[in-house]
Amino acid sequence: MNTAYEFSLAMSYQEFTEIYYGGGAQQLVVTSTNGTRVAIPAGRMVPFVDSRGVRGLFRLTVDQNHKFVALERLR
Repeated sequence: MNTAYEFSLAMSYQEFTEIYYGGGAQQLVVTSTNGTRVAIPAGRMVPFVDSRGVRGLFRLTVDQNHKFVALERLR
């Protein structure tokens, strides 16, 4: 059974590149709309980054073992 987490994200291009290329943990920790904190590898957000950064409402879907299934921008 899959689990979905919805979360909003508003991050500038510079903030994102510092996380993605900075050599640190390279993950984003977001709080879903139901209050659950979820860690997402920054690389999963790359398809949604433009010159302004990454913004929108997203849905992360994971399987029963908490492995990545899908990530989509809802708006």
